[in-house]
Amino acid sequence: MPRRTTLRQLLLPAAVFQGVIVGGGYGTGREVVEFVTRYGPRGGLVACAVIATAFAAVLGTSFALAARYRLFDYRHFLVRLLGPAWVLYEGLFVALLVIVLAVVGAAGGQALVEGFALPYGAALAAVLLAVVVCSFFGRTLVERALGTWTVVLMASLAAFMGWVLAGDTGDIAGHLGTAASGNSLDGAVGGLQFALYNSALVPVLVYCIADLEAVGAAALAGVLAGLAGALPALLLHLCFLARYPAVVEQPIPTGWLLGELGLGGALPLYHVVLFGTIVLTAVGILQGINERLDGWQRDRGRAPLARGSHALVAGSLVVASLLLGQAGLVALVARGYGALSWAFLVVFTVPLLSRGILLVLRKT
Repeated sequence: MPRRTTLRQLLLPAAVFQGVIVGGGYGTGREVVEFVTRYGPRGGLVACAVIATAFAAVLGTSFALAARYRLFDYRHFLVRLLGPAWVLYEGLFVALLVIVLAVVGAAGGQALVEGFALPYGAALAAVLLAVVVCSFFGRTLVERALGTWTVVLMASLAAFMGWVLAGDTGDIAGHLGTAASGNSLDGAVGGLQFALYNSALVPVLVYCIADLEAVGAAALAGVLAGLAGALPALLLHLCFLARYPAVVEQPIPTGWLLGELGLGGALPLYHVVLFGTIVLTAVGILQGINERLDGWQRDRGRAPLARGSHALVAGSLVVASLLLGQAGLVALVARGYGALSWAFLVVFTVPLLSRGILLVLRKT
């Protein structure tokens, strides 16, 4: 008989998922502008609705499937879902992983450079050190760090939005009320793209529901995680409308908006929060990689990798990916992510929401 599910067990996946997707996109605001706000005030709201729906469907189904078959590393999860075709996912995931780590590494370094005037090399070294230390101490520390920092981030975002609404409610309402306030169809497509490439990371995060025994509880945790993952996009979109359309052209819209609103004194705090969220994005993903390697070791009758090996894997991947960060933050987001979205739709999302649902519903 499954143990009673606690509130912490239900909310932990939301903290992990939100922590992973927040750093490179929500933290800087660049991805929200790229896939939500640029479609206009109302088009952006449609994009947010699509993101929430897609996240809830994908995470709910994925977590239910993982709980049904007790699959908590992404290789075993995908073998159950896709059979031999799971290698197609891993090929796409490697490409996505390199882009994600390049984006978060470059953004993390830039946060320290702009916030504390560190040399860029020292800033990148700080990103690498933080990732390696967290990876060394493993899943428990990663989950706790993601949970704690998600609370910090959401409190910061709530304060940010409160300040914006206190002074610019009229501007936001005016943009939402204009007739030419965005294309809803384009917004839906943009939101779907954003949801697809972020949902592609879900198999890597199934380790976060290892403590959930009931399939229904795992599905509920996935739905809650999906809604939590979409909430920052909505809040940031509404904030960005205070300086729309100028905000669309900014490489780091959130930091730029703080300056525009006369909150320049809060920039050091913003950069601390940004750095933490960016580092934990990388840490959450890399923990999934280490879980996959440990599962492979167990299948071969070997012990899981030692802590030092986990840290070495994480550090090596970050170093390799940081070399791509020189291509530019905006270019990486616009070109790299969008191209992979539709491939993940075919390889992962469609099988998950068809065969995956049937697997969950099986009695045995």
